[in-house]
Amino acid sequence: MSGSAFHAASAHSDNGLDPRETRSHSERTEAQFVALRDVVVRAMREPYYRAAFSGLDVASLRTPEDLEGLPLLRKDDLVGIQAAHPPFGGLMAGGSRADHLFVSPGPIHEPGFSKTGFWRLERAMRAAGFVAGDIVHNTFSYHLTPGAWILDAGARALGCSVIPAGNAPIEQQILAISQYGASAYCGTPDFLKTLVEAFQKADRGPVPFTKALVTGGALTPGLRAFFDASRIGALQCYATAELGLIAYETAPTGHMTVDEDVIVEIVDPETGRSMPPGEVGEVVVTTLREDYPLIRFGTGDLSAFVELDRKNGRTGPVLAGWLGRSDQATKVRGMFVRPSQIHALREQVDGLRLARLVVDRSNEKDDIMLFCEFDPEHVLGDAAQVQAKLAEAFRALCHLKSNISIVPEGTLPDDGKVIVDLR
Repeated sequence: MSGSAFHAASAHSDNGLDPRETRSHSERTEAQFVALRDVVVRAMREPYYRAAFSGLDVASLRTPEDLEGLPLLRKDDLVGIQAAHPPFGGLMAGGSRADHLFVSPGPIHEPGFSKTGFWRLERAMRAAGFVAGDIVHNTFSYHLTPGAWILDAGARALGCSVIPAGNAPIEQQILAISQYGASAYCGTPDFLKTLVEAFQKADRGPVPFTKALVTGGALTPGLRAFFDASRIGALQCYATAELGLIAYETAPTGHMTVDEDVIVEIVDPETGRSMPPGEVGEVVVTTLREDYPLIRFGTGDLSAFVELDRKNGRTGPVLAGWLGRSDQATKVRGMFVRPSQIHALREQVDGLRLARLVVDRSNEKDDIMLFCEFDPEHVLGDAAQVQAKLAEAFRALCHLKSNISIVPEGTLPDDGKVIVDLR
């Protein structure tokens, strides 16, 4: 059975669950690896996988343990792989034509396909209570990066209408929410709080949202309490630009059920070997799609498998939630920032010797400050102009706004750490 047929075979039972969500462990493993073997055969026709999987006996892939013999493809590696073989590094299936062509910070190029089953966010939305007829206010950016399109596709697959708010001025968003009576929200948890507070200040009464699916930022206990008080049922999901949906909440616990159309491993970041249940390791994901297969894709995120007493009918593996990063990369306001981007900034700005990005939270929102130290012999000139130049260079590289602090020589330790996440 092909990866496409594997997804298309699903239907939904009277309780709203995909029957595949209630399978036994053995049934799930067998079906997923039948699909995976077909995906791998097709993938090995393309340059990257033909070289990476040279000599592989595809028939030997039958359990997650069998994946350990395959190399990891790390997100940071994509930059070099794609630069050597633009635009997609020899990973996309020959003959495939993407509907969308994205460029995320890195730069990393991602294809997008409009067909149902490529990003699969509808499963997380259904768990969060989204239904056909909902009006969904989508606040992720529609410009160059895929986040908004991923959520948009999921909402439309459920029969929802979408307000493509993106990063429009908040006054316009408030007006659209009010006039359309938006019932659901998609975006970061931080911005949902901002919208609710702005709606209240605009004297438009209670915000009409009753449900929300948030991602791209921490859904803290404080934010959960705020949304509960605002009568908004908010759940979170774990998704990336490259992979689409990985896992999703079914209750406000922080635990996330793994999507049926991916195989997730928790591995030792150094060896790539599986970690036992309950032990923290790197999240490694294999997709079961044919157009843009990603096999043993190392996300750099940390999590663990947890054992739960399940009462909602689902039987799939469960992640403990996001438990940090295995490298210095971090996510701020829904966007990844990586050390390579800070290094690129140093190369672009004359005289910039050291730079360190510090990420913190203030009033339940991400707060970032870029500390910059210049060579002692460099003539700095007008500090305000230099700060503005640094802020613009950072925004262009990372798609984020940051405060800038120029510090005296010797302030920043030269220890290789360029991103510090205090959250």
